[in-house]
Amino acid sequence: MSTSPTVGYWSWRGRAQAIRLLLKYAGIQFTDKRYANPKDWQSEKFTLGLDFPNIPYYIDGDLKLTQSMAIMRYLGEKHGLSATADPQRAVQDMAEQQLQDVLQGFLGIMFGPGDGEAKPPAYITGTLEPQLDLLAKFLADKQWLTGDQLSYVDFHAYELLDKLRLYAPESVAKHPNIGQYLDRFEALPAIKAYMSSDEFKSWPVFGARAKWGGK
Repeated sequence: MSTSPTVGYWSWRGRAQAIRLLLKYAGIQFTDKRYANPKDWQSEKFTLGLDFPNIPYYIDGDLKLTQSMAIMRYLGEKHGLSATADPQRAVQDMAEQQLQDVLQGFLGIMFGPGDGEAKPPAYITGTLEPQLDLLAKFLADKQWLTGDQLSYVDFHAYELLDKLRLYAPESVAKHPNIGQYLDRFEALPAIKAYMSSDEFKSWPVFGARAKWGGK
């Protein structure tokens, strides 16, 4: 008897939301296991058979994965949302890693040590806006990030750029093609249906420890 896969993560968007979006787009029924507090996670962390216990995790029968991008790549390949040949595959990998650089910088501000500003001008104007300039130039007038075909990287890109649109709306608004890209993603029928449902939670973005976007 087959069972539906399980995605385990905190009760906010964080690193799991792109995974949830991809599964919804692919029409996969899954258990969205959300941990409300660290005690709930710690009580299960070492009982799930994960090689590297962490969240998000993805469990589908005997397959047990952690690391958000490993999960995204697996699901992209499994559900036809990944380039299969070069040069498209190489460009897809490059875009993924560039998005990871942007994300890591953003998370460094959100969870950095001390009581620093949530929106330091030096980060927004000196780091984030130049990164957005490059992404907008790369996107240009393409339908999706790497061309005409939607890929798992677009789910990663949407989730990151939507967070940044909430965080620094004026910076993202400087690039109309990014706004159009986000609108196009949200108009995908399966995504639109999910975002209109009670299952979808747009907030909080992060947990309470974050300098912005938490509960």
